[in-house]
Amino acid sequence: MMSTPHDELVEGANLLRPLMDANGFEFSLGEAGTGSGGNFAVGQYQRGNRMIRFSVRFGLGRVEYKVGESSITHEDFLRYSGAWGRHAFPNFGSTVQGSFVALKQDLINHVQVFLSGADAEFLSIVRARDAEPNRYKGFAALGRRR
Repeated sequence: MMSTPHDELVEGANLLRPLMDANGFEFSLGEAGTGSGGNFAVGQYQRGNRMIRFSVRFGLGRVEYKVGESSITHEDFLRYSGAWGRHAFPNFGSTVQGSFVALKQDLINHVQVFLSGADAEFLSIVRARDAEPNRYKGFAALGRRR
């Protein structure tokens, strides 16, 4: 029997649970249903004003970090923090659970500022993205890692 996005999301959230619990985050299921692209499920870990939100459809999709009203995608966080090129996720072609393993690696290796750093540290990366939102877009950005 094929796993549903809900099942994959819960399994992936459980894989992240020891790390997230150790940092005081609690898991909750978000929206689930069927959209134009098929079945999907959304979940998030939250601690106070911090939240990591992720979705599963055919794979682990959008991963987004939020502190207060400020948010940034996983990919943009990696790019604007200088970790792009050393990241594990996104890891195209992997299984859903393989993607959650890769996300966990990134959380440990590159996203500690979100898990346990000061708001100001995290928000400085969001401000860098806001100051140059097109820095990593288009042909000029191909191969750029800074």
